[in-house]
Amino acid sequence: MTEQVFRLIPATLNYPWGKKGSSSLAAQLADGAGIPDFKIDESKSYAEIWMGTHPNSPTRVHSTGQLLSEHLAAHPELVGEPIIKRFGLENGRIPFLFKVLSFDKALPVQIHPDKHAAEHVHSESLKAYVDSNHKPAMALALSDFSALCGFLPTFQVSEFLSFVPEFASLFPPDIIAHFTSVARSPDESECKAALKDLFSYYAQVDKEEASVHVKRLVNRYQAGKESDEEKIVKSLVLQLHEMYPNDSGIFCAFILNHFDLKPGHAFSVGTGEPHAYITGDIIECMAASNNTIPLAFSPPSHLDIPTFLTNVVYNPTPGKALIQPTMFTRGSTHTSGSLLYNPPIDELAVMQVIVAKGGVESHQKLRGPSIAVVVEGEGTVVWAEGAKRLGVGKGQAVFIAAGTEVKYSAFETAFKLYRAFVEVA
Repeated sequence: MTEQVFRLIPATLNYPWGKKGSSSLAAQLADGAGIPDFKIDESKSYAEIWMGTHPNSPTRVHSTGQLLSEHLAAHPELVGEPIIKRFGLENGRIPFLFKVLSFDKALPVQIHPDKHAAEHVHSESLKAYVDSNHKPAMALALSDFSALCGFLPTFQVSEFLSFVPEFASLFPPDIIAHFTSVARSPDESECKAALKDLFSYYAQVDKEEASVHVKRLVNRYQAGKESDEEKIVKSLVLQLHEMYPNDSGIFCAFILNHFDLKPGHAFSVGTGEPHAYITGDIIECMAASNNTIPLAFSPPSHLDIPTFLTNVVYNPTPGKALIQPTMFTRGSTHTSGSLLYNPPIDELAVMQVIVAKGGVESHQKLRGPSIAVVVEGEGTVVWAEGAKRLGVGKGQAVFIAAGTEVKYSAFETAFKLYRAFVEVA
């Protein structure tokens, strides 16, 4: 009989927007994960660690080096028949992809496709779109976290068009006139249609022409000549310019919601919702896909503007609703116990688990598989009614089979982990 709980070897990814060397939480976790021959290179960017069965960067079983998907294919009871049937899983796949991201430069402005779009773009370009799955996601802040996500209300975009001449210069007068005339309309469909016209024009504007307007904007802000209405966005514009000098994507600061989150805050990203993470360390969990459709902050050869515009969802909202965590175990708080972050995504949920020094945290059986990763401290995972135990420390990840009751014990220090899982009713 195979073990119900076992250690994993996650995959590491080195994108240019990742934090450098040991300043990256992803690098710190990778350093403790037991990855063969891994050593932090202080000159290298460490952006992500992946835990899951997606073939792009698959996880392996620590004790054997075997692909996790191969191990689960040989032991489907670890995933559970209800999960396999519910999501149509094959070849040992699990339905979520669990990541830790660490970045000090904005990721591309992008959207994730829905299921229909994913199937279409995958059939059109196997290289650019590597799977046919949708990619709703959630992001959970581990440190101060800055992001763009979702469209601003149309009246706010209209105000920026009035007060930011460099932004307005991107558009012909008729588009601006129509947009401003309906920006405060109570007719939601009218506002969305006007936003679609404006944004579609912006997305297709000549990049060199746009960069000229960015330079003028940045020069004016650096000279301290912003209006009072621009003060709320000035620092963001200058920050993005420092990351991507003169990039047309900087104008997204006048079109998308910007917000700063504290550790423990989380939100979901719907399919078709434009977003860009800017700085921070986060847990990200998504339906098992690696499909992204980029608009900006990415090499020109990676951009796919027509596909972006075909699939972006125009849903202007004031800010972004956060996922409100609930107690998974009685008495849990943001500093102790187990909090459940349950986004409106069938494939996943995430728990934050903090075990105090000398404490024990018990989890009932889950009706699906899970993966947990330790981000602070060290402790022990206990299962089989106390007959089996596994020591875990920072960076170490474990797979927990469906239907397995576990306890987390801390001894000399407290420890903190995040557990991604899927269940069916």
